[in-house]
Amino acid sequence: MKSELRFRLATALLGGGLFFPMIVGAVDVEISPVLGYRFGGQFTDDTTGEDVDVKEAATYGLAVDVEYSPGRMVEVFYSRQSTEIEDVSPALDIDVEYFQIGGVSEYSQPNYTPYLVGTLGATRFSPDGNLDSETRFSLTFGGGVKWFLNEHWAIKAEGRAFITIFDSDTEVFCVSSGGATCLFRASGSLVWQVEANAGVTFRF
Repeated sequence: MKSELRFRLATALLGGGLFFPMIVGAVDVEISPVLGYRFGGQFTDDTTGEDVDVKEAATYGLAVDVEYSPGRMVEVFYSRQSTEIEDVSPALDIDVEYFQIGGVSEYSQPNYTPYLVGTLGATRFSPDGNLDSETRFSLTFGGGVKWFLNEHWAIKAEGRAFITIFDSDTEVFCVSSGGATCLFRASGSLVWQVEANAGVTFRF
């Protein structure tokens, strides 16, 4: 229940962050669907005490950027990775989703536009089966470059780090019904992932 409440709150905050700049008068809006590949993420097996890894896997996502002054944007970002936790038998399928809002600083050049990005929001870990999902506070930071083909279309490439915050040694992915039984613990207070992605940008 708490996990679902956190998820709904994060979604509401992201939606409000997107529409507020539009109300006060945005300059331009960019929509960027992206495909990528994400690495990292580690937990500790609650039975063996051994570290287990989130398997690297493809991702897909969407960034919506609203320009409120030249070279400055508010970004709403969503990304999803369908993967598994390795080093356990059988492997545990899991979806990792990021719901983020933050800012972008652009540094326009004659033929390309490099940028830096930083966001805050929530991570949702959703394991298969009857295990509870986990929604935690997270942040991202990174940078990339856009090459504009014309006034409205661009190609973009980006690298981004994802940090999800847990209480140290927290039990996760539990079976609540019939008494709480948990499979893993957070290895530390931070779970790191790194992603490279690319996509197209439509500006209007």
